[in-house]
Amino acid sequence: MIAGLTLLFYPLVANTWNNHVQSKLVNNYTESVSEAIESGTINAEGELQKAYQYNEDLLPCILPDSFAQAEANGVDERYMSILNANGDGIMGYIQIPSIKVKLPIFHTTNEDVLQIGVGHLEGSSLPVGGPSTHSVLSAHRGLPSATLFTDLDKVEIGEVFFIIIMDEYYAYEIDSIDVVEPDDTSLLQVEEGKDLCTLITCTPYGVNTQRLMVRGHRVEYTPKLLEDAKTPAFGAVSLHTNYLLWVIVGLSIVAAFILILYLIDRHRNKRAEVIETKDI
Repeated sequence: MIAGLTLLFYPLVANTWNNHVQSKLVNNYTESVSEAIESGTINAEGELQKAYQYNEDLLPCILPDSFAQAEANGVDERYMSILNANGDGIMGYIQIPSIKVKLPIFHTTNEDVLQIGVGHLEGSSLPVGGPSTHSVLSAHRGLPSATLFTDLDKVEIGEVFFIIIMDEYYAYEIDSIDVVEPDDTSLLQVEEGKDLCTLITCTPYGVNTQRLMVRGHRVEYTPKLLEDAKTPAFGAVSLHTNYLLWVIVGLSIVAAFILILYLIDRHRNKRAEVIETKDI
């Protein structure tokens, strides 16, 4: 029974812990970058200019045929040094209010990165906006230890997500949701004049044979836009909420089982007492 309860609670405890870690990473990034900008340790405009130049140098941007090939290209020192204010590989963070996601964005889509946050696909534009750019961000779905992009299939066209780099906010309105084969990167190419960002995760849930691509185009950011987006419309219950429901159901079944065993044992003891009394 203890082993069963351990298995039941592990995903919940692991998720809670990882959510705490991710929140701490985002808060540390925000605080340290703000302090560095105020003190002059970091020239935010200069860092962003490096990112803009990097994106220009990428054109024409042709992504690899697969993520595996992208990861096999080795370390690009220039890429790793841009938007790496704290030296920890975090370039910023993403907020998807409709599914309550707030996650750090790391350089590369290496597996160690995808276990704890969102990875930027090297070879795509850095997520600092601008015409003729297309940033690609990827995260896992359905990990037992972290929520990440588990609920990405719940977002809808017209909703807005936000990318925060340094002290700049970039807003993207979702305009297309597609399911493609893992080696199909045709939807990730730069489109002339457009400012795009695509979020990627595996699908179907638990099978992971295809890729879910959620694309957004840049819209003007205002604090009100973020505030309004923080109140999502009622929709399908998330997988994380479903898991909490199953934990409650599981605990109820265990409690009922224990109660039944107790009542049976109590009934047996009473019968034994009656028999002993008769024998006397």
